[in-house]
Amino acid sequence: MEPTPTPNDPTPTPTIPNALRGQADLALRLKDAWPKTPELAFIWTTAAEYGPKAEAFEAAVTAREEAGLLRPQVSGDLHALDAKMEDGLNYLKGYIAEKFTKARAKEHYAQFGIVTYRDSYVLPADQGERLKALDKLLKALKDAGFDGRDYGTAFWKPIREGYAIATGQATSTAQGVTKTIADRESLHDYVLEVLQAMLSLLDAQYRDPRERAAKRRELGYLDEFN
Repeated sequence: MEPTPTPNDPTPTPTIPNALRGQADLALRLKDAWPKTPELAFIWTTAAEYGPKAEAFEAAVTAREEAGLLRPQVSGDLHALDAKMEDGLNYLKGYIAEKFTKARAKEHYAQFGIVTYRDSYVLPADQGERLKALDKLLKALKDAGFDGRDYGTAFWKPIREGYAIATGQATSTAQGVTKTIADRESLHDYVLEVLQAMLSLLDAQYRDPRERAAKRRELGYLDEFN
């Protein structure tokens, strides 16, 4: 619970920002300023302990922001590649029917990595399986003599390479976000507790309202957050 400001306090007690970015920025300002005022002390933590944790918390918040920016880009890359594959697959089926006859074309789909899904013949939906299917497809193009055609190797090889990169990014991004959130949460409680406790300590240590307001600003509790 935040301390109640005295009636003659020239500024109300600042609040802690609600947004993680605001909390992280405040945490760093306090990290820099606190060691300069050693008389501000707790029995349960110190400025020396707080500093690295404040930096780690800010780094975790930044990493989460950057991961969030990357995810839409990766998803967009995958959607674009999926659309190209769907378009190319229609032409590839035509090549197969042309070479093996329409009646027997489906017998050869498996060697091109094409699978059955709900009465349709498509590349696997699972990213890992789709990548394996693209490898089979590239080999089958050469074996069937389709590699030099418009929708042959020159069309499918860049798709396979791009898909490998995009799915790798998607996996690493998802794993990075999960770890970042876990790291951030453990630090968040500690940092927030210090930020709130420091306000109470300032109220207790600086009885003059103007001196107290000046010390708040010195420690990074800016008027913008009042």
